[in-house]
Amino acid sequence: MLRRGEVWRIEGARERLGLIISSDVYNGTAVPIAVVAEVVDEQLLRDSPLAVPMGDYVIMPDRLSSPMKKWFTECVDVVDSTTMVKVSRALRIIQDLG
Repeated sequence: MLRRGEVWRIEGARERLGLIISSDVYNGTAVPIAVVAEVVDEQLLRDSPLAVPMGDYVIMPDRLSSPMKKWFTECVDVVDSTTMVKVSRALRIIQDLG
């Protein structure tokens, strides 16, 4: 099962990395998609005040997608709780949830 906080290699329309941000309850359902924030190489970072550093990569909370679960091919990392707090804060800012 996909879990919130995991970084997966996703193949589909295009290959990319995605941090799972949908909840474990949601991910455990029969719904065929998961919600992810794109993870890009630090060198590909465009101007984004909400980007969250992750080693040589950057999590982009303003680049969300909902790929099919069957496209998730490999779990390549799991972020720590501090990183997830930063991502959650950025998502709240985007949605004006305070």
